[in-house]
Amino acid sequence: LGVTATCALELGVDVGCLDATIHMGFPGSVSSLWQQAGRAGRGGRPSTAIMVAFDSPLDQLMMRAPEENLLNLPPDTTT
Repeated sequence: LGVTATCALELGVDVGCLDATIHMGFPGSVSSLWQQAGRAGRGGRPSTAIMVAFDSPLDQLMMRAPEENLLNLPPDTTT
């Protein structure tokens, strides 16, 4: 079961047995992205998070070097 992520997923609402989240564009901060992605895979289950980038400069920056810009930053780093 998957869901398209919005800022509503950052509120900590448990939406059940999600296996995947789809993020339509960068939400504005790494913390927001991690909060949304963390709704899937509860209870130690594996999960997948997919981010679809658009042509905005911020989306393109994140996709240009995801290891530097998304994956290796602490969750409280914002852009």
